[in-house]
Amino acid sequence: MTFFVRLLLLSCCVLATPVTANDDLPVLGDPASALMSADQEYRLGRAWLRSLRGQTAIMSDPLVQEYVESLVYRLASFSDLKEPNLDIVVVNSHQINAFAVPGGVIGLNAGLFLNANSEDEVAGVVAHEIAHVSQRHFARRYLDSQKVNTAMLAAMLASLAVAIAGDGEAGMAGIAATQAGAIQAQLAYSRQNEREADRVGMQTLAAAGMDPDAMPRFFERMHNNQQFAGDPPEFLLTHPVTESRIADSRARARSLPSPRLNISPHYLLVQARLRAAFIEGDSQAIDYFRRYSNERSALMLQAARYGLALSYLRANRYDQAREMMQSLAQDNPDQLWFRLGLAEVALDEGNYPEAIREAQRVLKVSPDDYAASILLSKAYLRSNKPGQALPLLKPLLARRPNDPTLWDLIADAYGNSGDRVRALHARAESQFLRGNDSKALQQMRYAIRDAEDDFALYSKLNGRLKTMQMLSEEEF
Repeated sequence: MTFFVRLLLLSCCVLATPVTANDDLPVLGDPASALMSADQEYRLGRAWLRSLRGQTAIMSDPLVQEYVESLVYRLASFSDLKEPNLDIVVVNSHQINAFAVPGGVIGLNAGLFLNANSEDEVAGVVAHEIAHVSQRHFARRYLDSQKVNTAMLAAMLASLAVAIAGDGEAGMAGIAATQAGAIQAQLAYSRQNEREADRVGMQTLAAAGMDPDAMPRFFERMHNNQQFAGDPPEFLLTHPVTESRIADSRARARSLPSPRLNISPHYLLVQARLRAAFIEGDSQAIDYFRRYSNERSALMLQAARYGLALSYLRANRYDQAREMMQSLAQDNPDQLWFRLGLAEVALDEGNYPEAIREAQRVLKVSPDDYAASILLSKAYLRSNKPGQALPLLKPLLARRPNDPTLWDLIADAYGNSGDRVRALHARAESQFLRGNDSKALQQMRYAIRDAEDDFALYSKLNGRLKTMQMLSEEEF
């Protein structure tokens, strides 16, 4: 990807239109559509996502990914997006942040789940980000970005991925080194865009049967915490929250229907799963969940036991992890995550036949389960059975062509099957999705060289190489 393309990607993702006095005036027409088509927005967003993956740690946990995708698509189905074609990533950071970029790329930091009190609060942030996409706020800001000094954009480039990952000190230090005041002002959304995203997002929440008041409630808590904690969360740097905005959004929420309080068991399990991964130190994680072993709420107790089982697994205390996960699975036969937990324990301790049995049990109940398919594929690969992994992975890849984790597994499966050409192609796709364009193109050339005796495959790979080169060099 050329340096100029990176600058344009950056400008579209983080620059805002200037704040105007008439925040409540509607935007008449859409001049951005004349400058950037929906297809261009899509390609721009995917190019930016490839760059982000190359610079930032993205979570590859299939259970977390599946849950987040389910939540985002649930909300998107009630939004103004006509044909949601989204790519959703979870950034491996404990900091609070969320972002959306052109063409339907939605990103959430793991820290959002660690700090939100309910699924509805996370949904409020997601609905807000979806509104930025559906209202084409980035395309509108792209118009204004044409006037921004490119030296300023270059200075911001090195700090972009760091800031998104949630390392506020490093990200903001890079920005502060070059015209801090002017740049930070440009990082913020306009008040008009923020209010519009609040309004549209709360309508989406209400339509999805979720609590519209969860959005201002979460923003208010972050705003209040910032006053005592010093440095604000990264989310507040790009989504400034004021008392007047909170009051305005609360008033809007009161005009919308509020559903009955509903606690999501899956949200509690995701939160426990992430806490088990992020708490520093194995013994500290175990101690944390033990403190909640007397929870009165059945769902909270279930989540605490699940977190404790995962903490035992993290500490390689397999017998205790398996015993607790087995108890959870027996007490809650309809909750497939506990069966998947047993598969994870077996996979980690090297009991691959058991991991295969548990993952297969889940797939009999839920044939398209993404996490079960990933775990089963890993068990087959570690059992030296790549031929059984491929039939699982190929249909998944057809539905998720932009999933680098799948391409990694496909590469291993083909490589262990002796199919060097397809293994090279899969590695090329994985590298390309992670922003390593030069390595990806090199792997593709190796694959094409080795495919000379297979005309159909040779032609297909040549066509894909040309597409990769075009996307890599594209300027917007």
